[in-house]
Amino acid sequence: TNAREIYEAPRTTPVVEECDVCVLGGSCTGVFAAVRAAQLGAKVAIVEKQNAFGGAATSGLVAIWHQLTDKQSNRDIIAGLTSEIIDRLSRIGGCNDRGKGGHFDIYTEELKIELDKLIVDHSIVPYLHTIYVSPYISGKKVDAVFIENKNGRQAIRAKVFIDATGDGDLARDAG
Repeated sequence: TNAREIYEAPRTTPVVEECDVCVLGGSCTGVFAAVRAAQLGAKVAIVEKQNAFGGAATSGLVAIWHQLTDKQSNRDIIAGLTSEIIDRLSRIGGCNDRGKGGHFDIYTEELKIELDKLIVDHSIVPYLHTIYVSPYISGKKVDAVFIENKNGRQAIRAKVFIDATGDGDLARDAG
């Protein structure tokens, strides 16, 4: 045997979830993609390696969000769930508007709670403390993804996968 290699025998991996859409990465962008898919009637699962949703905004403590209007504050250029989350945070004192068209100071712990509420309110199946490992390719299509967490190695099968990790792992791994 080679001391630098370990043979790993083939194994059977349990499928823990079957859904329409599986979102990899629970940043705000990932949560918003999952919510929109659920609003359109899809059964959705979301995988996040950290202990909370929100990505850099929460785990990275990026507590300042961009303005929602153009530089002259003449028209909205960002709306949708970003605007909705700011409205939700404003109602509970979870953010401060820096003035007309300005940036927003976000209280990250409140943002975590509001993102959790979006996940629960839309019956999205969350997988926190869970890492994406690799795709399972059937024919020329990604049929499932392998994940790992404290329960071991598992798989999620879905019709559609959204890579919201920002690093393009799924596209690279799927070839």
